[in-house]
Amino acid sequence: MNKAVLKKLIQIIIFVIIATAVYFIPISGLNEAGRRTLSILIFAALLWITEIIPVYVTSFVILFLQAILLTRPMDVNFRVFLAPFFDSVIVLFLGGLILAQALKKYELDEWFVFLILKKIGNTPRKILLGFMAVTAFLSMWMSNTATTALMIGLVLVLAENIPKDDPLLYALTLGIPFSANIGGIATPIGTPPNALTISILKNKGINISFIGWMAFALPLTILLFLLIYWILSSSFKSNLKVVPVVKPKEFIFDIQQKVILWVFLITLALWLTSELHKIPTSIVSLIPVIVFHSIGLLNEEDFGAFGWDTLMLMGGGLSLGMSIEKSGLSSWFVNAVRLQSFPNILLLIGLAIITILLTTFISNTSAAAILLPIAVGISPKFIDTALLVGISASIAMILPISTPPNAIAYGAGIIKLRDMVKFGSIIAIGSAIIIVIFIKILTLIIS
Repeated sequence: MNKAVLKKLIQIIIFVIIATAVYFIPISGLNEAGRRTLSILIFAALLWITEIIPVYVTSFVILFLQAILLTRPMDVNFRVFLAPFFDSVIVLFLGGLILAQALKKYELDEWFVFLILKKIGNTPRKILLGFMAVTAFLSMWMSNTATTALMIGLVLVLAENIPKDDPLLYALTLGIPFSANIGGIATPIGTPPNALTISILKNKGINISFIGWMAFALPLTILLFLLIYWILSSSFKSNLKVVPVVKPKEFIFDIQQKVILWVFLITLALWLTSELHKIPTSIVSLIPVIVFHSIGLLNEEDFGAFGWDTLMLMGGGLSLGMSIEKSGLSSWFVNAVRLQSFPNILLLIGLAIITILLTTFISNTSAAAILLPIAVGISPKFIDTALLVGISASIAMILPISTPPNAIAYGAGIIKLRDMVKFGSIIAIGSAIIIVIFIKILTLIIS
């Protein structure tokens, strides 16, 4: 047997033993369903953290274990565990992924980039601001991984006319992935933790619309963006007065690109006005899916390659979260650790730190899936803790392994690991403070 396969098999067996041992620990106050769910949670968390199998496969492992271990003690049909895999937020995210796929395939993402870069000027500070702003904006609507790859590519082109040791290159290489990470906070489709947060709050009776999310998330994103820009522009001062910029590409739109732009604008408008026309945002998200595939702008190959792994990962997280709540595990955890006795501000700070640390080492979707069900149970208001965890999951700035954008930027060979650790840590701490204060003020306003 291949050594790598054998190593994986041994690790999985060890994880099974750990999860099984947790089940047999006599835990006071935790019922049978809760004990089984805790074992599944431990096993899934170990798989997510180590990534010895693809993270989306862990979602299928969760579903399998739920079906054979939880249906009887919870007295439910196995279909209840399947339902979250096509939850309304999954459909919403599906539409966002399809739009992003079309924008990328027909090079409209490049058009957005050059449209803005054409206007920003060529001083080092303006270049940094422009590159970061474009990255954050595109990450609101499309994959932050694809956005970072596009923008780092432009940095490498720009680097041909800049001295290799000029601080501007370091600032750009750090600013782009950090902007991509926080850019996704601004919209429900920007990053999976947003959708998970909306879904878990919906199950608690709180419905957040597309524009409702943006109403508080966009100002917060701008604050975080300004923090990152201030830190990087202050720390990396270029020796250049002007920067030779990439010549903007001249775009002549064909009929296909025009259709995609119109569908994008119509979908966006309907997302933002859902409170007026009452069409659910998830149903609006089907417009690009239907239009692009019906008229052949996207084909079967595109449909198979746009990000099903992300959707399956989200589905597994939602399903696990539902089990954690319905089995009584979240209630037991709250009573056991008595976090509700902590002052609210300390509770928020602790949750922000835990979330940021966890998402440093595992995917932000996995971190949100683990922590959100707990977060909604430890505060009487629960909206503050849920929003805090959902947003803090995007503050993964410290290591190249924290997010794909970090890895792409590090792989460009411009920055050193210590640069990302140092500035990522500073930005993570500053971001945590801003997020806690912002959410505290927000909850005081809406309460």
